[in-house]
Amino acid sequence: MPKTKKCRHCKKDVNIKYTVCPLCGGDIPEKADSLPPECPRCKKPLEPLIMDEDEYDLCPECGGLWLDRLEFHRATRESTVYREVTIKKEYMREPSKDSAGYIPCVRCGKLMIRENFGKISGVLIDQCGKHGVWLDGGELEKIRHFIADGGLEKSQDREIEKNRAKLKEIAQTVQETAFTQRLIHFWNPKRWLFRDW
Repeated sequence: MPKTKKCRHCKKDVNIKYTVCPLCGGDIPEKADSLPPECPRCKKPLEPLIMDEDEYDLCPECGGLWLDRLEFHRATRESTVYREVTIKKEYMREPSKDSAGYIPCVRCGKLMIRENFGKISGVLIDQCGKHGVWLDGGELEKIRHFIADGGLEKSQDREIEKNRAKLKEIAQTVQETAFTQRLIHFWNPKRWLFRDW
């Protein structure tokens, strides 16, 4: 029998792994049994840094930054970035630096996934699906510069073009399938044998 916990909204028992109640759709926060925050790169304790009314965890050694999911969302929200960031020059994608492999999450200790922010920015972020994002020194500024320079729109335009090409391909396949079905129906032997009966 799987372990269960109570949903705080509907008070029903749900699987302990769920973060959203399948019965009522309410959020089920995880219990705060997180590790003491330490830098996943240099293993130094992280210090609190208050920026934009949010409290981030900063590594005093390497300048890395831990942002919980909500903090990362607020820090990279387009309206916030456009209001705060002034562009001095065009965003130029730098060659990706080969960091030393995957790193553990600051909160749970599990290895995080790496992904290119906005798919085209060139800034590789380490992300834990449940807890947040680790940014190496200077990466938050690069992400905000990328957003302020219209990088997200470029990424979305690229995605729209990719989807448009897929839709054309699907439409072509549908037309070919419809033509083949008409052809099969036309040459159906039963149709020719029994048409006069």
